[in-house]
Amino acid sequence: MNITLRKASAVQNSINEAIKHIKIETNLELNEFQNVEAEIAAAQKKLEEADLRREKLLVVLYNIRGLVGQANAESGIDLKLARAAYVDKRISQLDAVANSNAVTSLDVLKGKLEKIKSLKDEARSRIYGYGDTVTTSVLTQEKIEAIQSEIKNLKKQKQKLNDEILELNIKTEIPLSDEAAQVLQIEGLI
Repeated sequence: MNITLRKASAVQNSINEAIKHIKIETNLELNEFQNVEAEIAAAQKKLEEADLRREKLLVVLYNIRGLVGQANAESGIDLKLARAAYVDKRISQLDAVANSNAVTSLDVLKGKLEKIKSLKDEARSRIYGYGDTVTTSVLTQEKIEAIQSEIKNLKKQKQKLNDEILELNIKTEIPLSDEAAQVLQIEGLI
């Protein structure tokens, strides 16, 4: 039986959920009216069956995970995912810069600095150097617009990569062994 990578992802999630819901009871409450040996034996059997179910599901889960990893490498999905992660990180780096203010006009900066120089002894606010500086951005408006344009291009690249990854996830299939398919059918997961 073959399943697509997209279906494999859903099956893996279902397996994890199924494993979480298998109860493992290691304690038993007994009262004076119960047959102690029979109750303990029944509880042990129930525990062993539940643990066997967990083990079988775990084997299938990691079998699928391995097949998915191999298929991702063979189909090129892993490289596309790495590229998409790079694009995401680069967009977040550029976002902070793109939302900056542009450099203050050079005439305004020079005027403010001349004003500071001319207020040598008059201003009390200059104690300990307070008010002796002017802050400005280092980015021109053109540079900010170029960065914003780069972000738009990166977002287009990211969307294209996502589309390619989705297409490969739908087209690429992995083979499930008969045993794995049987375990999943018994558990009602496929």
